[in-house]
Amino acid sequence: MSEVNETNDGFIQMVINPSQTLSNWFVGLGLLGIFLAVLNLLGEIHPSYRVSWSGVLTFELTNKAFENLDTAPAFVMSDIVFVAICGVFTVLGLKTINEQDGGVGAWVKSIFVNQTWMSLADPDNGGWSKTIGAWCLLLSVINYLYFGILSTGWIDPGVYSVTIGLMAFGFALVYAANSPKAEESNS
Repeated sequence: MSEVNETNDGFIQMVINPSQTLSNWFVGLGLLGIFLAVLNLLGEIHPSYRVSWSGVLTFELTNKAFENLDTAPAFVMSDIVFVAICGVFTVLGLKTINEQDGGVGAWVKSIFVNQTWMSLADPDNGGWSKTIGAWCLLLSVINYLYFGILSTGWIDPGVYSVTIGLMAFGFALVYAANSPKAEESNS
Protein backbone atom coordinates (compact mmCIF):
# COMPACT_ATOMS: atom_id res chain seq x y z
CA MET A 1 0.00 0.00 0.00
CA SER A 2 2.87 2.39 0.71
CA GLU A 3 4.10 1.95 -2.87
CA VAL A 4 0.77 3.26 -4.17
CA ASN A 5 0.94 6.32 -1.90
CA GLU A 6 4.52 7.00 -2.96
CA THR A 7 3.48 6.79 -6.60
CA ASN A 8 0.54 9.15 -6.03
CA ASP A 9 2.73 11.55 -4.05
CA GLY A 10 5.33 11.40 -6.84
CA PHE A 11 2.73 12.26 -9.46
CA ILE A 12 1.32 15.12 -7.40
CA GLN A 13 4.83 16.47 -6.80
CA MET A 14 5.58 16.16 -10.51
CA VAL A 15 2.53 18.29 -11.33
CA ILE A 16 3.04 20.84 -8.54
CA ASN A 17 6.81 21.12 -9.13
CA PRO A 18 7.25 20.28 -12.82
CA SER A 19 10.62 19.79 -14.47
CA GLN A 20 11.92 22.41 -16.90
CA THR A 21 10.63 20.45 -19.90
CA LEU A 22 7.22 19.81 -18.35
CA SER A 23 7.04 23.50 -17.38
CA ASN A 24 7.50 24.47 -21.02
CA TRP A 25 4.58 22.20 -21.98
CA PHE A 26 2.42 23.49 -19.10
CA VAL A 27 2.95 27.10 -20.16
CA GLY A 28 2.55 26.42 -23.87
CA LEU A 29 -0.63 24.38 -23.58
CA GLY A 30 -2.02 26.61 -20.82
CA LEU A 31 -1.58 29.78 -22.87
CA LEU A 32 -3.00 28.07 -25.96
CA GLY A 33 -6.06 27.01 -23.94
CA ILE A 34 -6.60 30.52 -22.57
CA PHE A 35 -6.20 31.95 -26.09
CA LEU A 36 -8.78 29.52 -27.47
CA ALA A 37 -11.16 30.22 -24.58
CA VAL A 38 -11.01 33.97 -25.26
CA LEU A 39 -11.63 33.38 -28.97
CA ASN A 40 -14.59 31.17 -28.06
CA LEU A 41 -16.07 33.86 -25.82
CA LEU A 42 -15.68 36.38 -28.64
CA GLY A 43 -17.34 33.96 -31.09
CA GLU A 44 -14.19 33.85 -33.25
CA ILE A 45 -13.01 30.28 -32.68
CA HIS A 46 -14.95 28.84 -35.64
CA PRO A 47 -17.10 30.41 -38.38
CA SER A 48 -20.30 28.62 -37.32
CA TYR A 49 -19.73 26.92 -33.95
CA ARG A 50 -19.25 27.82 -30.32
CA VAL A 51 -17.33 25.33 -28.16
CA SER A 52 -18.54 23.89 -24.89
CA TRP A 53 -15.33 22.93 -23.10
CA SER A 54 -17.11 20.52 -20.77
CA GLY A 55 -18.51 18.76 -23.84
CA VAL A 56 -15.07 18.59 -25.46
CA LEU A 57 -13.25 17.37 -22.36
CA THR A 58 -15.88 14.73 -21.49
CA PHE A 59 -16.29 13.58 -25.11
CA GLU A 60 -19.89 14.86 -25.07
CA LEU A 61 -20.82 12.83 -21.99
CA THR A 62 -22.12 15.93 -20.19
CA ASN A 63 -23.34 17.99 -23.15
CA LYS A 64 -22.71 18.73 -26.83
CA ALA A 65 -19.18 19.90 -27.60
CA PHE A 66 -20.13 22.16 -30.50
CA GLU A 67 -23.28 24.23 -30.83
CA ASN A 68 -24.48 26.60 -33.51
CA LEU A 69 -22.92 30.04 -33.06
CA ASP A 70 -26.28 31.79 -33.49
CA THR A 71 -28.19 29.76 -30.88
CA ALA A 72 -25.51 28.77 -28.34
CA PRO A 73 -25.09 30.85 -25.19
CA ALA A 74 -22.15 33.25 -25.37
CA PHE A 75 -20.96 32.28 -21.91
CA VAL A 76 -21.32 29.07 -19.91
CA MET A 77 -19.81 27.87 -16.64
CA SER A 78 -17.41 25.50 -18.42
CA ASP A 79 -15.69 28.56 -19.89
CA ILE A 80 -14.61 29.63 -16.40
CA VAL A 81 -13.57 26.10 -15.44
CA PHE A 82 -11.53 25.68 -18.64
CA VAL A 83 -9.77 29.04 -18.22
CA ALA A 84 -9.07 28.19 -14.55
CA ILE A 85 -7.54 24.81 -15.47
CA CYS A 86 -5.40 26.38 -18.19
CA GLY A 87 -4.44 29.19 -15.82
CA VAL A 88 -3.34 26.75 -13.13
CA PHE A 89 -1.11 24.88 -15.59
CA THR A 90 0.35 28.17 -16.85
CA VAL A 91 1.08 29.39 -13.31
CA LEU A 92 2.66 26.07 -12.27
CA GLY A 93 4.88 26.14 -15.35
CA LEU A 94 5.84 29.80 -14.90
CA LYS A 95 6.66 29.16 -11.24
CA THR A 96 9.32 26.62 -12.20
CA ILE A 97 10.59 28.72 -15.11
CA ASN A 98 10.91 31.76 -12.84
CA GLU A 99 13.17 29.75 -10.50
CA GLN A 100 15.70 29.21 -13.32
CA ASP A 101 18.57 31.57 -14.16
CA GLY A 102 17.14 34.73 -15.72
CA GLY A 103 13.56 33.82 -14.88
CA VAL A 104 10.63 34.28 -17.24
CA GLY A 105 12.39 37.02 -19.24
CA ALA A 106 15.27 34.75 -20.18
CA TRP A 107 12.82 31.95 -21.00
CA VAL A 108 10.80 34.18 -23.37
CA LYS A 109 14.01 35.37 -25.03
CA SER A 110 15.17 31.76 -25.42
CA ILE A 111 12.03 30.97 -27.44
CA PHE A 112 13.06 33.46 -30.13
CA VAL A 113 16.86 33.49 -29.82
CA ASN A 114 18.29 29.98 -29.83
CA GLN A 115 20.37 27.58 -31.92
CA THR A 116 17.30 25.95 -33.49
CA TRP A 117 16.24 29.13 -35.30
CA MET A 118 19.84 29.90 -36.24
CA SER A 119 19.92 26.60 -38.12
CA LEU A 120 17.04 27.70 -40.39
CA ALA A 121 19.56 29.28 -42.76
CA ASP A 122 22.76 27.47 -41.79
CA PRO A 123 22.91 23.66 -41.99
CA ASP A 124 26.43 23.84 -40.53
CA ASN A 125 24.78 24.84 -37.24
CA GLY A 126 23.60 21.36 -36.23
CA GLY A 127 23.37 19.60 -39.59
CA TRP A 128 20.57 19.05 -42.06
CA SER A 129 18.46 17.22 -39.48
CA LYS A 130 18.33 20.32 -37.31
CA THR A 131 17.72 22.59 -40.29
CA ILE A 132 14.79 20.50 -41.56
CA GLY A 133 13.47 20.18 -37.98
CA ALA A 134 13.60 23.95 -37.50
CA TRP A 135 11.72 24.49 -40.76
CA CYS A 136 9.07 21.97 -39.70
CA LEU A 137 8.60 23.79 -36.40
CA LEU A 138 8.36 27.18 -38.10
CA LEU A 139 5.94 25.90 -40.75
CA SER A 140 3.73 24.31 -38.09
CA VAL A 141 3.30 27.66 -36.31
CA ILE A 142 2.76 29.51 -39.61
CA ASN A 143 0.19 26.91 -40.71
CA TYR A 144 -1.82 27.22 -37.49
CA LEU A 145 -1.75 31.02 -37.46
CA TYR A 146 -2.51 31.31 -41.19
CA PHE A 147 -5.59 29.10 -41.14
CA GLY A 148 -6.68 30.42 -37.75
CA ILE A 149 -6.60 34.04 -38.84
CA LEU A 150 -7.83 33.72 -42.43
CA SER A 151 -10.39 30.93 -42.03
CA THR A 152 -11.23 31.20 -38.33
CA GLY A 153 -10.02 27.60 -38.24
CA TRP A 154 -8.61 27.63 -34.73
CA ILE A 155 -10.26 24.29 -33.86
CA ASP A 156 -10.31 22.67 -37.30
CA PRO A 157 -9.13 19.01 -37.13
CA GLY A 158 -7.36 19.30 -40.48
CA VAL A 159 -5.39 22.32 -39.36
CA TYR A 160 -4.51 20.55 -36.10
CA SER A 161 -3.39 17.39 -37.86
CA VAL A 162 -1.03 19.22 -40.21
CA THR A 163 0.24 21.47 -37.41
CA ILE A 164 0.83 18.62 -34.96
CA GLY A 165 2.43 16.42 -37.61
CA LEU A 166 4.89 19.13 -38.61
CA MET A 167 5.57 20.05 -34.99
CA ALA A 168 6.18 16.46 -33.88
CA PHE A 169 8.48 15.79 -36.83
CA GLY A 170 10.31 19.05 -36.17
CA PHE A 171 10.81 18.30 -32.46
CA ALA A 172 12.03 14.78 -33.28
CA LEU A 173 14.57 16.03 -35.81
CA VAL A 174 15.84 18.82 -33.55
CA TYR A 175 16.15 16.49 -30.55
CA ALA A 176 17.94 13.91 -32.72
CA ALA A 177 20.37 16.58 -33.93
CA ASN A 178 20.98 17.78 -30.36
CA SER A 179 21.50 14.30 -28.90
CA PRO A 180 25.05 13.33 -27.97
CA LYS A 181 26.86 11.44 -30.70
CA ALA A 182 27.76 7.82 -30.00
CA GLU A 183 31.46 7.10 -29.64
CA GLU A 184 32.89 4.87 -32.30
CA SER A 185 34.76 1.84 -31.02
CA ASN A 186 37.74 0.38 -32.85
CA SER A 187 37.07 -3.25 -31.95
